[in-house]
Amino acid sequence: MSVINIIFTILIALSVFFGFINFGFTWYVSLIPAIIVSAISYLISNFIANRKIKSVITFSVSLAIALIIGNLLSSIVAKFTPSIVHSYIYLVLNLIVIYIFVLFSYVKRKDLKFGEIVSFFQRDFTDVLGRPKLIDTSALIDGRILEIAKEGILEGELLVPRFVIGEVQHIADSTDPLRREKGRRGLSVLEGLKQLSGKIIKVEIISDSPRNREVDHRLINIARNRKIPIITTDYNLQKLAEIQGVEVININKITKALSLPVMPGDKMKIRIIREGKEPDQGLGYLEDGTMVVVDHAKRDMGREIEIEIVSIYQSETGRIIFGRKQEEIKV
Repeated sequence: MSVINIIFTILIALSVFFGFINFGFTWYVSLIPAIIVSAISYLISNFIANRKIKSVITFSVSLAIALIIGNLLSSIVAKFTPSIVHSYIYLVLNLIVIYIFVLFSYVKRKDLKFGEIVSFFQRDFTDVLGRPKLIDTSALIDGRILEIAKEGILEGELLVPRFVIGEVQHIADSTDPLRREKGRRGLSVLEGLKQLSGKIIKVEIISDSPRNREVDHRLINIARNRKIPIITTDYNLQKLAEIQGVEVININKITKALSLPVMPGDKMKIRIIREGKEPDQGLGYLEDGTMVVVDHAKRDMGREIEIEIVSIYQSETGRIIFGRKQEEIKV
């Protein structure tokens, strides 16, 4: 790169030098502007090469807009002034407008997003519409996000950080059977989301700079920097994110809004799939993932039984239904 800079610097110096010679200046007088112009060009090229691409694009767009506006203003003003001062009008107005725009773009460089113009033209125009969303580990291993996506409720890019996939993989490799099953379900859900990628959603794997070891903080940093919401089922992550001004989409709240209303006294059929924490309890689940705790149903594991709802416990993380078997009520 330095060789290219030197070559072009020499070419610029020679061009300026012979330009002044053609205007009738002596060689030693022509040498002074040639050295000055080539030196300034070399310094500017090095300065720009060390800037971030966003800063360069911001400056370039600002300069282009300034030149367009400056020349338009100059052409209007020139109509009402003598021709002898036209060149001065163009020079002064362009310098003023360039100064204003370049200074503004520098002061507001963090807010300006001219760099997105480039990424816009580089995008595939079959990209999905809607805001991007960041997926948390808990949302993958929960599994309901896949069903929500299938129904078209979710739209836009679903961004999955590599460290989230790594955490799900770690859970899938656990020696604990229950954690291992959750991890495998998370990987299966991710694969299912990838297969759904099309005009409604698009799954994209992203990376980040690991400035924080804690997964929750890394997620919040990405969401805050990109100004996008986090999809999660983790209540603690939700509160931590909301404190820092990050929007959260909690799947538990979505499914709560979509779940069938049930009241104490209602009857339903439920399949008991495992035993509960208390002695002789059996556990089952509704289609929306709601846990149903049934007294004296441990011996009914693997069977579908009819129950009556006794009470419902509702919290931020979801709801639990407590019921008892119909046959016990009849007795």
